[in-house]
Amino acid sequence: MDKFTRSKQVALFAGVAMWVPGCPLANAQDVAATEQSQSGEIIVTAQKRGERLLDVPVPVTAIQSDDLRKQNLVKITDFATRIPGVSISGNNIRAISIRGVNTGGATNPTTAITIDDVPVGSSGRLSLPFPDIDPSELSRIEVLRGPQGTLYGAASLGGLIKLVTLDPDSTKWSGRAEVGGSTISNGDEGWSLRGAINVPILKDRLALRVSGFHREDPAFMDNINPLVNEKDTNKSVTEGGRAALWFNPVDPLTINLSYLRQTVKTDNNAPTRVTPFPTDYKPVLGYFVSDVGPAVTKTKLELYQARINYDLGPATLTSVSAWSRFNSATSSDLTTTFPYVFNSVIPGFPAILPGSPAGSSVRLNDGSQLRKFSEELRLASNGNDQVQYLVGLFYTKERSVADQNLQAFDPSGSLLSELAHFPLPGSFEEKAVFADITYRFTEQFDLQVGGRYSKNQQTFQQNQVILTNTVANALFGVTGNGVVQTSEDDAFTWLVTPRYRFNEDMMVYARVASGYRPGGPNNNVPGAPKTFGSDTVVNYELGFKGRLLDRKFTVDASLFDIEWKDIQLQNTSPSNILFLTNGGKARSRGAEASVQFTPGSGWTISANSTYTDAELTENLPGPALAGGSALLGTKGMSLPFVPKFASNLGVEKSLPLGSGIELTLGANWNHVGKRNSPLRSSTAPMARRNSLFAPAYDVVDLRANLSYGPWDLSFYVRNLGSERGVLSVDDRQGAVTTTNVTFINPQTIGALLAFRF
Repeated sequence: MDKFTRSKQVALFAGVAMWVPGCPLANAQDVAATEQSQSGEIIVTAQKRGERLLDVPVPVTAIQSDDLRKQNLVKITDFATRIPGVSISGNNIRAISIRGVNTGGATNPTTAITIDDVPVGSSGRLSLPFPDIDPSELSRIEVLRGPQGTLYGAASLGGLIKLVTLDPDSTKWSGRAEVGGSTISNGDEGWSLRGAINVPILKDRLALRVSGFHREDPAFMDNINPLVNEKDTNKSVTEGGRAALWFNPVDPLTINLSYLRQTVKTDNNAPTRVTPFPTDYKPVLGYFVSDVGPAVTKTKLELYQARINYDLGPATLTSVSAWSRFNSATSSDLTTTFPYVFNSVIPGFPAILPGSPAGSSVRLNDGSQLRKFSEELRLASNGNDQVQYLVGLFYTKERSVADQNLQAFDPSGSLLSELAHFPLPGSFEEKAVFADITYRFTEQFDLQVGGRYSKNQQTFQQNQVILTNTVANALFGVTGNGVVQTSEDDAFTWLVTPRYRFNEDMMVYARVASGYRPGGPNNNVPGAPKTFGSDTVVNYELGFKGRLLDRKFTVDASLFDIEWKDIQLQNTSPSNILFLTNGGKARSRGAEASVQFTPGSGWTISANSTYTDAELTENLPGPALAGGSALLGTKGMSLPFVPKFASNLGVEKSLPLGSGIELTLGANWNHVGKRNSPLRSSTAPMARRNSLFAPAYDVVDLRANLSYGPWDLSFYVRNLGSERGVLSVDDRQGAVTTTNVTFINPQTIGALLAFRF
């Protein structure tokens, strides 16, 4: 009996044919762990103040950390499809799309990321992976849909993802230890170890929480390249920890200090080559088999944070200071991106290294370093007066370096030549002031208005060392330090939200809000613009939140229309050097709905669905440089990797077994509709200029949890049927003759044993 057959049998046994939400969703956010008010209401801070969930006129979804951990949903690619309005084509921040706002390519992100309201990642041009903080360090993950430019600033064109960590508790000792194991279909095994302890040093005054973890995900990809030639090569190791200190020296003053560190090392996480365009997504070498040179990615995130709250009576003064370091290093095979190294493919230019042995390769060692400081100082009114306000100041300064080294190797892996070295330093500095005011006209009707003025300054220097010959000089430019490019940009974002409450548990709201993404300095490409501009969106929304049927049925629904203009677009020079321009318009319209029904007897039924119609409303401009390339897009073309329809369904059943034992069983069904692939390049062959479409797919996950006192034993089965869902399609914007696909992970079975005290 092979491993795949055994996996099927274990899956059927663990599922027990019960439907349960594999990851229950709650439209909520809180300050620390899953806290509730004395009345049992979930308290949220989506608008940077504590409010009842049903009173917040913003569509917010939260996934609890327990649900992430018990099912091993440890990456954004694992859980993104379970959130309404979110689509994703990879682990990079650029690959995240909320409500369809993304054009793909190498442009800046359209989704903002924060950890405890601290912006992480680059506000400028640096590309970084999503910070997949291990769920053991989190209280929950929050997703705010629609532009959040007024309260959260730049780059939140589509929305915001907030990672909320756990705070220490000064009232009692507690801790948790957990060990887990997993296996993946036709692959390897993985394991995890997590631990945390909470120490109340001085009751109601001082507490410390320390945690740590180590996780090795099961590998399942084979690589037949002669330089690798190994099974189960896509190994991934994640480890880190966090220390947090809570201090209440006097009643009005609370101080939270924390340090978070996490490292990730991934080997040979290559896509699968499928039949060329047009493709039926059948693998050329076999599912999860690649033939590319060795690839290694290492990332390291460190975050120091100080949050200070001082209760002034009528208002609370809050300071959030943070300093972060984010390093990423990747070594990858880019032979198909730079074919002119070995062959003459650019008119008028011979090959850089003619006569190289067949099978030679080009590799890029790409290192990124980001150092970032941010400070937010805000004053928020307390109580429930007729006028509520929040005013604040924000400052951030970041320094970054993208260090790229291009090399050529022969088929044995020996170095043929150093081709070029590009050290690319840059900086980003932003200052902002913001305000948010709500005026209550009656007990039922109020109006919220807000605004934010931001100003940023950026620098970028394109340095290069050309290490081969005059042909390379003609393509890349001559060796030397480039001119320091500078840019200045400012923006005003705003929101207007009228809200009407029918009663305590039911309301309707309208929301008009804007967002922007900063422009910046360009690569120093002859003839290309020195800078590119910001792009902006305006979101028009109508929403309803309510509880019905004696509070057993909860609904959160919204209609939206996002208008996007001056879109930032990828261009390349004749030698494939990237720069950005602006042009074209787009819009995204749709509907989102989330419902939850708790009929009693331990049952919970939840579902959400999203319809998104995101398309260009104006033709994209052609290449900015003769002989260069740009993304092709015509009016009416769908934006990339946005399913028109996506849905999620779950049912949960809790079964008391007596003697303090409780069993919870269930499953989750997720549907992702057909999606457009990345926009084509203007240099693609005519036969390849039409868009590819990633086919729809459905995934079923199962889980079971057994609780007895301080013990928890959890089983999970993800992707029960080993569905070959297409996560992303990459044919280098249509410029080469191969098509590469990233499939979702095959069936994974695992178990976790946890002890709490």
